[in-house]
Amino acid sequence: AKCVDIALSSCTDVAYTQMVYPNFLDQKSREVIEYSSEYLLISVLHNLLQGECNPDLRLLGCSVLAPQCEKDKVIKPCRHVYSSEQDIWMHLDKPCFDCSFIFHNSSTYKDNLKKREVDAEEDLPSDLPATFIQFKHHSYSQMVSTLKKTASKCSHIATTYSIGRSFEGKDLFVIEFSTKPGHHELLKPEFKYIGNMHGNEVVGKELLIYLAQYLCSEYLLGNPRIQTLINNTRIHLLPSLNPDGYELAAEEGAGYNGWVIGRQTAQNLDLNRNFPDLTSEAYRRAGIRGARLDHIPIPQSYWWGKVAPETKAVMKWLRSIPFVLSASLHGGELVVTYPYDYSRHPMEEKMFSPTPDEKVILFL
Repeated sequence: AKCVDIALSSCTDVAYTQMVYPNFLDQKSREVIEYSSEYLLISVLHNLLQGECNPDLRLLGCSVLAPQCEKDKVIKPCRHVYSSEQDIWMHLDKPCFDCSFIFHNSSTYKDNLKKREVDAEEDLPSDLPATFIQFKHHSYSQMVSTLKKTASKCSHIATTYSIGRSFEGKDLFVIEFSTKPGHHELLKPEFKYIGNMHGNEVVGKELLIYLAQYLCSEYLLGNPRIQTLINNTRIHLLPSLNPDGYELAAEEGAGYNGWVIGRQTAQNLDLNRNFPDLTSEAYRRAGIRGARLDHIPIPQSYWWGKVAPETKAVMKWLRSIPFVLSASLHGGELVVTYPYDYSRHPMEEKMFSPTPDEKVILFL
């Protein structure tokens, strides 16, 4: 056996970096694995089971399709974990797994996964009130788990959904609050917050996770201001638009990653510069009699460049829900940018260029 780097996009977050061919299903190349029904199942498992499955299932499947390899020796996954989940894998030919060499002699499969967590979950007292909010940093998996638990706690006013996937296949997870979760109501305004557009700017991400927990807790406690907000507005929170960049920054650790590592996506794209420049188009159309400024078509030239899947997901999101107000939370500077973000004349960066609703935006 010869160890090679893992190149399977659905298995890049396992706790090891090298695998071996053939795998336990005798699949001898990356191409064969990626075209197999087993790999397809792993890639859609989360959505297929609507997030209700054991989160270790996909990683367990990866340990079968991409066996851990160290010093050209195969490290086999643990029998008792495999057996406990075997009902999901009935269609697989079951190879015999040897637990004696399990992941650096760790006692369980889950112990090994925790090595990948930036901040492991702490055991909390069982007698905490339902409205308790734990202030801590959240890894991607912890963020998803927290949002799902929050939506479950307030299921009558909250739900979660994904607007798409990042380049590396992570769900772009949203939690929504309204009196009819999952449904647009006529004349009820739609609002959204987006955080973590730059993967290494995490304050906005954490604030939105806490905001979700706060909205749920305060609604349950009968806070009239929060109840009025949720009863009269449909609120969408997307804490992390760039989970791939976040993971890269998190691997380096706070204080060691500079301001560029993880800022961009896995495709090396800055999402803050990846959307179409409709401001310039608005200036151009403003000089045309009868031209509309409320529905500006995207210039065809925009599509000639590289458009990130995260960008496309947000654009599709905007088409599916009639948002009336939005904000994106960044970090590292005390600045508020609002339409129009660009000056009328590109060479005059500090030129005052108000939008027609300038007074409304300043009031907000």
